[in-house]
Amino acid sequence: MRVDVLRRARWLVVSVLLAGTACTTQADGTPTPGPTSAPSETTTKPSEDPADGAPRVADPLDATRFLTEPCTVLSQTQLATFDVSRPGIPTTTGAIAENVGPFCAWHAATELASLIGVGFLTGNESGLSDTYRGRDQFDYFIPTTVNGYPAVFADDPDQRDSGTCNITVGISDTLAISVSEQGLLDAQGSCDRAKQVAAAALTTLKEAG
Repeated sequence: MRVDVLRRARWLVVSVLLAGTACTTQADGTPTPGPTSAPSETTTKPSEDPADGAPRVADPLDATRFLTEPCTVLSQTQLATFDVSRPGIPTTTGAIAENVGPFCAWHAATELASLIGVGFLTGNESGLSDTYRGRDQFDYFIPTTVNGYPAVFADDPDQRDSGTCNITVGISDTLAISVSEQGLLDAQGSCDRAKQVAAAALTTLKEAG
């Protein structure tokens, strides 16, 4: 078990994005957050393992086809709603993909200065349970749900006030996805946007059957 996989995945997504925007500065204009979905405590059924407390996934999703093509987890129509017009940057080979998992990162519209990423945490063999086991290592840990799937806002360090938020969603009892947002939004807006991206990814996974 690697309780640091979530943390490494989020930072790696951000690093890839920043590598392509080294000269980016804040643009004029104020980004407008989407519908409010504030990080909040929710009542969820604990797992059968009292050591971790992670909710079980009642309707598991098969992500196999996306592990080699992680950028297809968001459709062009979905990306347009997040003001993304450029192709995603996939990482499917190398030490990061092999030890943490494959992921994709997207640059949003310049005026938003938004960096979004979706990663499949194949390095955590127990899915969201591994995140729960490492909960004491995060600066914030807020259980929630995304379209009925167990999730948690968690990261270390806590950079929500700087526009960075991470959410991890269990899509089966053995696999979770990590979704990150970094940009000009405040803590509320960045977490709202991360949750919206996660919801979009779940829609794609469901439709793929």
